[in-house]
Amino acid sequence: MTIGSDVRLDELAPQPDESAKVDLRIVRSDLGETIPPLGHYARFDFEGPKGVEMMWPGAASIRIENPSLVHIQPFEGVPENYLAFPLLGPVMGWMLHMRGLFVLHASAARRDGRSVAFLGDKTAGKSTTASAFLKAGWALMTDDLLAIDCEGEGQPQIQPAFAQMKLNADAPNADIPQATVLPLVMEGFEKRQYRLPAMAQDPADTDCIFILQRGGDTPRIEWLSAADAIEPLFRYSYNVRFTLAPLAMQDRARQFRQAARIADTTRVGRLHIPHDRDRLGETVAMVEAMLSGAGK
Repeated sequence: MTIGSDVRLDELAPQPDESAKVDLRIVRSDLGETIPPLGHYARFDFEGPKGVEMMWPGAASIRIENPSLVHIQPFEGVPENYLAFPLLGPVMGWMLHMRGLFVLHASAARRDGRSVAFLGDKTAGKSTTASAFLKAGWALMTDDLLAIDCEGEGQPQIQPAFAQMKLNADAPNADIPQATVLPLVMEGFEKRQYRLPAMAQDPADTDCIFILQRGGDTPRIEWLSAADAIEPLFRYSYNVRFTLAPLAMQDRARQFRQAARIADTTRVGRLHIPHDRDRLGETVAMVEAMLSGAGK
């Protein structure tokens, strides 16, 4: 996806071809909104007269007019680098949903034509686990929004995102090879951003999706049946945070079909990881051994 933005988005790589077709435009606009300061609640209106409206106090008011056009009115004086958080998070999540993709809150990596994705609760260590795979020579596909294209007759396809990760500063794999450690976006923000020199550029088959479970002394995989895999795919879909949207806009029937397709074509399992995060290398080795000796 090529994005043309009036807002600086340092997380994204520049498009070298100036004649490339722009898929999404982000335009600075006066939306006529009075944006409250920090300390107020975010607001979401999915039935606005001119599109879906999202407001983050102290940051911006944003209107998604259609799947190809977003308007943004920044809060007066807000640092421009704050704006990437709503734009590349919830706004992008809804945009990808509007474009018919199945969106998970997950990290994913790829190597030798194989992909692995990691789902889990907030403290499960999705990014930390993905970074352990990067240290073993894997390439990042995404860290936060995992968009899967379920159209076509082949295997569902993971779409690559951008070459950046967010990790706690004390994470055991925070020393990602050749990564540039960026300054904290704001004081008190719990995660630091890491810009990677490269990432996987092409879509990849969904080979394995793991729900992370931390505990025990030995890494192991507990494979799920297709029927049992549908529930966690729904639970960790990014759009569960958009439950205020009308049911027709959530399009749960489409999401169920997509989740069922992924569950039918992809190995989904619970990946049990030892509590000691310094032992993540053992988990990487186990997964690599499984992939080297197994088909899809």
